[in-house]
Amino acid sequence: MSKEDPKFNVGDIISFSRGLYHHWGVYYGQEDGKNYVVSVSGAESNSKPLAITSKLVKEELNKVAGKSEYSVYRELDKHNEPRSPEQMKADMDKMIGTKIKYDPFEKNCQHFATKIRYGKEISPEGESAAKSVGKNLTIFSTEMDPSGFGTEKFNK
Repeated sequence: MSKEDPKFNVGDIISFSRGLYHHWGVYYGQEDGKNYVVSVSGAESNSKPLAITSKLVKEELNKVAGKSEYSVYRELDKHNEPRSPEQMKADMDKMIGTKIKYDPFEKNCQHFATKIRYGKEISPEGESAAKSVGKNLTIFSTEMDPSGFGTEKFNK
C-alpha cells in the first residue's frame, strides 16, 4: 500500500509485514495531516514487542511501518462484527500509554488489534505459530536421546 495516500478508517486493523511475522496496529486517525496507529510496542524498540511487559502507544503510521509493507486487514470481518469507530477510538484513548503483558502466542499485538476492532481477542497468526512451535518441539523431543540431550556425547 502506498505510504503517501493511505485510505484508512478509524478502527481498521493495519498489518505490517516483518518477514516471518506481522506486526498489527489499529488505525487511530489523522492529526496535523499525519496518520496514526495504536499498537503494542516493546520498551527498547519501535513496535517490536519483545519484552514480557509492553506498552500501548500511538505513533505515526510511517514510523511504525519503517521499511515494511503494510495493508488494511479485514479478513476477520467475514465472521466478526466491527464495533463503531466511536467505540474503538474511545477504547484506544483509554488504553494509550498502558502497560500490558506480552506473549507471542496468547497476548500479542494481533490480539490487541482485534480486541479494539471486534471487542474480542483473536489471533490466527498466534494460533498458527503456537501449533508450529508445538509440532516442532514434539518432533525434536522424539528424536532426542531419552537419557538427556546428548549426555553420552559430552561424558566420554
